[in-house]
Amino acid sequence: MNRKWGVLGILLAVCLLALAVGGFALLPGAGPGASSAPQPVISAAPTASPAPAVSAAPQPTPEPTALPAAARPGYPALGPFELEALSTERLPWGQGKQVNELNQPVGSVAYREKYAQYGGLFLALEQAQPTVYLTFDFGYETGFSGAILDTLAEKQAQATFFLVGSYARNNPDTVRRMLDEGHTVGSHSATHKDMTTLTLSEVRAEITGFNDEFEQLYGQRPAVFRFPEGVFSEQLLALAANEGMYSVFWSYATVDWDPENQPDPAEALQNALGAAHPGAIYLLHPMATNSEILGRLIDGLRADGYTVAPL
Repeated sequence: MNRKWGVLGILLAVCLLALAVGGFALLPGAGPGASSAPQPVISAAPTASPAPAVSAAPQPTPEPTALPAAARPGYPALGPFELEALSTERLPWGQGKQVNELNQPVGSVAYREKYAQYGGLFLALEQAQPTVYLTFDFGYETGFSGAILDTLAEKQAQATFFLVGSYARNNPDTVRRMLDEGHTVGSHSATHKDMTTLTLSEVRAEITGFNDEFEQLYGQRPAVFRFPEGVFSEQLLALAANEGMYSVFWSYATVDWDPENQPDPAEALQNALGAAHPGAIYLLHPMATNSEILGRLIDGLRADGYTVAPL
């Protein structure tokens, strides 16, 4: 009897022990690897109110860079031309003062019609948006090239620069900046001679000599050419066209090339704005007055509805 109760006691103790262990296993956090330290109560972080959207300051929209003349619709394909039958008459260019209803010099209109087949640009073709083309002739460093490029960059405008061989050769940093900032760089000949006083082979050397050296220095071959002093002939226009060059003249110019006799800035600005017309090609030189008024000239042209673009 005592032995029976002893066995029953042992069984009862085992059952109670099993119940105790099972109950412990059901407690939160119990089990292998569970920490015996009390678990902290973690409150959800308050949801932050979304920060108000900050609008970026409006940036001026750059004007689209114009395609080079050679790639723009409406410009004639160039050459080849037979030179012997063409006129060698020496023609000094000047746009004259008479204008049409669009304020375009009638001389520029007439010469564009007469010489467009040879790539002569005396007035650019009208675009959907009235456009003015600012061009600068660089024969030597005047000390204003940096300021002119700074203003163009500030206004997000591009221009066209015609360089002689020595300038392209001696001012690589400036020329590379012109190219890097989207300006068109053209040829003003290798040595800035009156082309009508040279033989055809000499003129060809003036054009190809500049282009070859420029391509070697900067990896680009110019597509636009400006005759020194604007003196040309029909035959020489055709010769330049045979070398793949459009010859760019102008439809507005002032006496601005003498550093010792600069025009009054206020008067120069008024004249330049008053001369604006669709397809205008402005001839400028990198001198003090033009450097001073350039920003206001661009602003004024845009205010009057013109786009400022390179050739």
